[in-house]
Amino acid sequence: MIEEQRGTADAESLLEDLGIDKLPINPFQVASEINDESFKLLVEKQPFESKNILGKAIGNDKGALVYVNSNIDDIGRLNFTAAHELGHVCMHIMNNVQTSFECSAKQMSSSFNDPIEKEANGFASGLLMPKHLINSLTDHDINWANIKRIKDECGSSLEASFRRMCALYKEPSALVIHQNGRFKRFVSSSNFAPYIEMAPMTSEQKILCADGLNDEFLADFESVDAMDWVNPQIKSDTLHSIFTSSISLKNDITYTLLKYDDECFDE
Repeated sequence: MIEEQRGTADAESLLEDLGIDKLPINPFQVASEINDESFKLLVEKQPFESKNILGKAIGNDKGALVYVNSNIDDIGRLNFTAAHELGHVCMHIMNNVQTSFECSAKQMSSSFNDPIEKEANGFASGLLMPKHLINSLTDHDINWANIKRIKDECGSSLEASFRRMCALYKEPSALVIHQNGRFKRFVSSSNFAPYIEMAPMTSEQKILCADGLNDEFLADFESVDAMDWVNPQIKSDTLHSIFTSSISLKNDITYTLLKYDDECFDE
């Protein structure tokens, strides 16, 4: 968490130095602003042979080259990748911490336990979604309507927008991702206490999914039995219910938001 905060702070400081204060923030444009006689920087898109590699960066304290996989079909993921690699340039290559990077979805995952990659993730979040520009976009409640508002205004991905809201607003929440009904991964806020069950989606859970492809990013949540999604035992407390909101997207991906409050616990 400290590494991500450091990366976010560095990105927001960079935007202030460059005088960039309007959304959306284009990481390729930021790179062109950094490029000068003292530090040559080129960031461009090109197809990679491997679909697993999303971005690469190489350089030294005199300049750097960044390549982003042009086969990334989601503009939010492409922007985040470019911003992530830009974080490596500004925080690591310029400062001679490390001279080359090759990043896949693994390195950009919030669960990847590498301080350097966490810094780059924080930098990407702060660059695309600076706090002073997104605070007024929503009422700070973590729901699909607000997540999508940040995504659309910032040119980020749904997952990155969720992660940014979690970092800023501290509401216990998690994002659970399934593909073809099978558990894929999850992302959670630092204060989300329950253990998430890594189980396939049930037919009942699928029925509750809104069609995200038709832009039905509903703010409403269903209150369900906590055992349907998590281990309800949290130390000496028991979570009897949990709030869920699911949307189905392309490639048979399902995103489910989980939240709870004090009323969800047994008395």
